[in-house]
Amino acid sequence: MTDKVDEKVRELLAQFRVRRPPVPVEQIAKKLGLKLAAVPAGDDISGAIIRKGIRVVIAVNTSHHLNRQRFTVAHELGHYFFHQGLEEHVDQNFRIAWRNSDSSRAIDWLEIEANRFAAELLMPREFLVKDLDALQRIEKRTVALLASRYRVSPEAMKFRLTNLGITGPF
Repeated sequence: MTDKVDEKVRELLAQFRVRRPPVPVEQIAKKLGLKLAAVPAGDDISGAIIRKGIRVVIAVNTSHHLNRQRFTVAHELGHYFFHQGLEEHVDQNFRIAWRNSDSSRAIDWLEIEANRFAAELLMPREFLVKDLDALQRIEKRTVALLASRYRVSPEAMKFRLTNLGITGPF
């Protein structure tokens, strides 16, 4: 069974001819006409999506690790596709959704959905299945190898594998 997140990721991968990891989320955002803004911020803020008319900016905290920044871009793309009218109003002309500590605790359905989209986009199920088949067995170093290949954190990879029902000595 597929859902809107899976369908959107498959559509994006096909549209931008992405056939293997790492998924170029920054290039995808730019090709969609979105502007990426590098913004240094405190550790509790990862990024934001800002909409003004047809202009959309994804702000990313440059003080975070590059893998974290990639996850933030993918997460904000989730908000872009699925939560267009639900951002917080900061000014009459702006709607903004900040990514903060509540985002990672998964207590808000919009954040859960954006995180799920980010995980599927950065670590597509079909790519992982192919890579795991090629590895033929899961070892302790598997997570580190896959995390490096997909340019995500080992924690994100562990979470993704677990969510796909894959268990191992990690």
